[in-house]
Amino acid sequence: MALGLEQAEEQRLYQQTLLQDGLKDMLDHGKFLDCVVRVGEREFPCHRLPLLLRKVQMVKDAHEGRLTVLRKKKKEKGKEAAGPQAASKGTGDAKAEGEEEDERVLPGILNDTLRFGMFLQDLIFMISEEGAVAYDPAANECYCASLSTQIPKNHASLVTKENQVFVAGGLFFNEDNKEDPMSSYFLQFDHLDSEWLGMPPLPSPRCLFSLGEALNAIYVVGGRELKERESSLDSVLCYDRLSFKWGESDPLPYAVYGHAVLSHMDLVYVIGGKGSDRKCLNKMCVYDPKKFEWKELAPMQTARSLFGATVHDGRIFVAAGVTDTGLTSSVEVYSITDNKWAPFEAFPQERSSLSLVSLAGTLYAIGGFATLETESGELVPTELNDIWRYNEEEKKWEGVLRELAYATGATFLPVRLNVLRLTKM
Repeated sequence: MALGLEQAEEQRLYQQTLLQDGLKDMLDHGKFLDCVVRVGEREFPCHRLPLLLRKVQMVKDAHEGRLTVLRKKKKEKGKEAAGPQAASKGTGDAKAEGEEEDERVLPGILNDTLRFGMFLQDLIFMISEEGAVAYDPAANECYCASLSTQIPKNHASLVTKENQVFVAGGLFFNEDNKEDPMSSYFLQFDHLDSEWLGMPPLPSPRCLFSLGEALNAIYVVGGRELKERESSLDSVLCYDRLSFKWGESDPLPYAVYGHAVLSHMDLVYVIGGKGSDRKCLNKMCVYDPKKFEWKELAPMQTARSLFGATVHDGRIFVAAGVTDTGLTSSVEVYSITDNKWAPFEAFPQERSSLSLVSLAGTLYAIGGFATLETESGELVPTELNDIWRYNEEEKKWEGVLRELAYATGATFLPVRLNVLRLTKM
């Protein structure tokens, strides 16, 4: 019987969340808003309903830091009318009733009733050609986000500061375009329907590029051409999220591929990679879309490509990767304010294509390729699917999982998703 009640409660919360998601979507698109309530110098868009208009005083009280205590006053008046008999009740009952009334008059932001947004969790989003899976490192649980197989094998992924997920890459052949039939896929994840939406394809197909974002634009930076010459690129494609159109941005100061691109405070950082001569670079530059210019910054201490990079705690971290002499396990951290690189605790193993993810204040390192010795003594590159985290207190890397399911061939992003919309695996 208890199990049935739990299932019924879970179903109720799920349906309630669906309804709230729909209402929020309508609110976001302004379908409920047709007037503005002004409180002092602030404006609150709302719907012209008598029920909301009666709440104007409550909005004013909340704006001025006062709580509405209408119910409490009514109860006190009722006690006065009842006379001294009501006052002779036990102190325990009075205390319990008082606590109940205090809880009732709390505004919504202070009570613990589960509402929209409270089911959002910080997850590591794994995107591969076999589907999309969200991993919760705190609970060590996986959720199926999408079973779509339309994700290209060789792709780059990006999560914006608005929590929108995009994927670009692969090769798309358009028979209707006779002049330039080759393009790359560009997809956006719809978290409401758990589907990938087809967006205008990349006009210039490429590989080994990276994605960045700033000021409602997504940047496809560098890479190599998917043509006969496979030349390195310095071009930058720009997708306007408001007009849904592709264009070209200011080119890089140099051609590069196998590099990392990070976005922070509406700036786009390009780090490392390989140049046209196939030599690893230690260069770093930043693009300011407001000034339409690139600026070179302090170079890394170790030239590298195919490495992990992320913004964590307001600093830029790079880890492992490929150098001109082989793989490396070194880690560096860049201070954005000081424009300086400093060494960091090395990763326990030399790897390429390591992924760094900053999630809920913790730095994670996932997967990559390492050179392992087989039973015959041969050294072969091997893909690893383990996950590590950095222990800030003990200043060391700690293993979390030896093998993370569904991580093969995936890219990894830090996202916030509603777990009630996902299927636990």
